[in-house]
Amino acid sequence: MRWLATALALSLGVAHAQDARLRPAIGALERQDYAQAIDQLKPLAAEGVPEAQYLLGMALEGAPEPAKDERAARAWYVRAADSGHAAALNNLGAMHYDGRGGERDYAAAASCYRSAAQKGLPEAQLNLALMYGLGRGVEQDDASAARWMAKAAEAGSPRAQYYYAALLQKGRGVRRDLAAAHDWFLKAAQGGDKRAMGELATIYELGLGAPADPARAQLWRDRAR
Repeated sequence: MRWLATALALSLGVAHAQDARLRPAIGALERQDYAQAIDQLKPLAAEGVPEAQYLLGMALEGAPEPAKDERAARAWYVRAADSGHAAALNNLGAMHYDGRGGERDYAAAASCYRSAAQKGLPEAQLNLALMYGLGRGVEQDDASAARWMAKAAEAGSPRAQYYYAALLQKGRGVRRDLAAAHDWFLKAAQGGDKRAMGELATIYELGLGAPADPARAQLWRDRAR
């Protein structure tokens, strides 16, 4: 299995904010009106509202030129992360990992992911698992990779479900279990993961962890296209 076969997971969802002052900015972000979102978020972020700091980081990171400013986005993620904001920690970890808005630092990325993962954020749990699998920023450890991937999979992340199924299928960091691998591939496929659909087609074609079923194999092969 190749680790990091896909991009690291970012926390991009905009939840309903408890602070009513954030609602216009959230609406602007949902419409991809970055200029309006940035204007509305800056005063609240400067005031020290962690959610506003996180959202401002997202807006500055996602905005098209000339409003895009990854260095400023990173700085706002830092301020939100200092308050323990899990999604900001995760996105700051991705910026450290990629070297966007500043220097690349795998150890700092892993530290951010770990802090967010311990707060229960599935995207960060997936990212930390990938770091352990790759041995980037942390000592390579398949068992830790499998443990964190399982947490993200159980939280409902289709990407993590796919990766965890692959670990179970190959017995990497966890006891090999083809039946359990089938079940996790199925969950991931039902969540829309195309790679999992392709794996299910092979499983049903060869009878690996589930009875051979040519009709199901063709069904998932067609869905994977």
